[in-house]
Amino acid sequence: MMNNCSDINPSIKVSVIIPVYNTATYLHSALDSICNQTLKDLEIILINDGSTDNSQYIIEKYARKDNRIKYLIQPNQRQGVARNNGLQLATGQYIYFMDSDDILDIDALRQCYEMCERKELDFVTFDAKTIHETSTSSGTFNYCRKGKIDEQKIWDGIELMHYELEHEIFYVVPWLCFTKHSFLKQYFGGFPSGIIHEDTIFVVQIMLNAHRVGYIPQPFFKRRVRNSSTMAASFSMHNIEGYTLVCTQIRSWTQQHVEWSAIIDLYLRKTLNSVIWLGHKMKTLEKIETYCRFQRLHLSQYVKLKNWLVFWLKN
Repeated sequence: MMNNCSDINPSIKVSVIIPVYNTATYLHSALDSICNQTLKDLEIILINDGSTDNSQYIIEKYARKDNRIKYLIQPNQRQGVARNNGLQLATGQYIYFMDSDDILDIDALRQCYEMCERKELDFVTFDAKTIHETSTSSGTFNYCRKGKIDEQKIWDGIELMHYELEHEIFYVVPWLCFTKHSFLKQYFGGFPSGIIHEDTIFVVQIMLNAHRVGYIPQPFFKRRVRNSSTMAASFSMHNIEGYTLVCTQIRSWTQQHVEWSAIIDLYLRKTLNSVIWLGHKMKTLEKIETYCRFQRLHLSQYVKLKNWLVFWLKN
């Protein structure tokens, strides 16, 4: 579904795609964690998304030292476009999307690659821990699913998505997924541009199409919580716009795939109820705009009455 992609090169086991935007403070540690991976047959694709800090200098310094690194400079177009452009350049057998301010365990790619090859998986998922920039950083998330998912089982994607939604452990983040490139070429249509929460499209789309998914109960990924990051930002109308656009797109897939209706309905109910509950701290005018948006897009039906009451009455 992704057009004009590069051919897959059998000699490159993994393409690591890293969008970079003003993360010079953390970029050294992120790149060290990738360049020092025990799996060496990599290509490392850095997309400078219009950074105005020292990020490009760091990118060029690492590229001079490591010939596996290639980079592209683009005007600021947000992470989704950067990832799409990186995917167009990728030639590895597998794809991994890394964030430029986070850290990956140095043995992660080897373990993921070997499991995917051994079990012929479409993708494998694993866990993460959060690390805090300061003692005042907010937004602690628990990405640990060890003991909650059968690690010996090869899951159907829809089966795993249903299980994770019902057990409140469904995480829509690309950096917990190590995915076969040929599978992405066939089933992934690309990240939407210009919105937040675009990660959801990637995770839901690969879940709906995968038939062989594995799980490694290891916190390979270290997610940095920064006060300025999307993760730590307060909930706003910007979030509402992102979630509703993404959910509307996901719902539209049922027009061609009626067999996805039940799992997409479950996903929309779980997600939109959480969104409305989180929106209770918004200002009154934003709440009115949110309600009108839900009505206009026919999303209100997915939200329970009690959550609408919390949304309107709690501050």
